[in-house]
Amino acid sequence: MLKTFLITVFVFLSVSGIGFSQAPSYTDNQESNNNFGDRFAWVSKKNTDIHEMNFIVGYSFASTKGFWGKIPKASLSIYTIRYNRKLVTYNSKHLLEYTTEVNLAANYTLADTPRYQAGSYSGIGITPLGFQINLNQHNKVQPFLKSSAGFMYFKKPFPDSRGVQFNLTLELGTGVEIMILDNISLSVGYKYHHMSNGQLGEINPGIDSNIFYTGFTIF
Repeated sequence: MLKTFLITVFVFLSVSGIGFSQAPSYTDNQESNNNFGDRFAWVSKKNTDIHEMNFIVGYSFASTKGFWGKIPKASLSIYTIRYNRKLVTYNSKHLLEYTTEVNLAANYTLADTPRYQAGSYSGIGITPLGFQINLNQHNKVQPFLKSSAGFMYFKKPFPDSRGVQFNLTLELGTGVEIMILDNISLSVGYKYHHMSNGQLGEINPGIDSNIFYTGFTIF
């Protein structure tokens, strides 16, 4: 009887030992979860709940026959209000922002060319989709990259009666943002600006402008 009891206890302790050695501890699980989270530690929403308003003035001296555009020698002046919403930071120093813009006034002045007559075209626009990446967001001078897409609406068909009033836009650019105060910054930049009607008109020559701009931001 005693022998049977001892054998039973020995088997029980052996099975229990195997079970405990195989079962993961709370500490091991926690460490595993932390290691998984560390893989995404370079992305953070810390200190990104900040809204910004930008006031921007830009000018292009002469359009070029670029990758898409076919109308040369046209100048462009543009006045814009932009809203920025900070999204996430990378490695605690690079910042990704969502941007949306309202072009309060845009004016193209076309030169007289063999294909197109001289004229002035005024309109307004909205750019609902845009993103900007600020590098080294804690520095006083922050280089940035920006891209956006939207549309413009003119008072008359662009670039003549064969075109349409509604045109699509695409922008790619870069610049620097300079912190003046804790809640005010100055921006200086360049952007490649393409506009065309997406085959909505009888013709779709498109126009490529090289815009140099400046503005200030209020946080």
